[in-house]
Amino acid sequence: MLFLFEGYAAGPQHNPTPPTGSGSNFLCLHEDPQWKTYIDGDQPSGAIYGVEYELHQPNSVFSNINNDGNPLHDNPAPCAVCYVGGRSTILMVPARTQCPDGWTMEYGGYLASDHAHSNYICWDEAPEVAVGPTNSNQGRIYPVEVECGSLPCSVYQHGRELTCVVCSK
Repeated sequence: MLFLFEGYAAGPQHNPTPPTGSGSNFLCLHEDPQWKTYIDGDQPSGAIYGVEYELHQPNSVFSNINNDGNPLHDNPAPCAVCYVGGRSTILMVPARTQCPDGWTMEYGGYLASDHAHSNYICWDEAPEVAVGPTNSNQGRIYPVEVECGSLPCSVYQHGRELTCVVCSK
């Protein structure tokens, strides 16, 4: 796996009022942006926001994982973009810690989502904190927990954070 760049996790505002034209997926914005023609000032829609960890439960799967002693809650989330040469398919498998036979594990972690649960991502099991302002409450990332019912409670136990693994082939 080849590291390409690191940056800042970004995505939609957690609770826009009124709703804006922002996207629904998370992106990794390069730490050194390049600009073309632009107009300074607020546009009526289409904003993107930095993502911070939002942990409401003191026993959340992320709450005990710290970066150099810094708690994750209300802190900005960094990201990285990597390239896997020679493999043409990348697959994120939720609710698993191992890849299917014949696949290579790139990393594992926990399923996470934005406030509206419109975008799911496999967040590394050892998250870090980015340099930046804290508790801006713009974009947020939450660990995803099971709500059993339609999902069988005997298999998917209520309130547990789901694991995930990213695999390549």
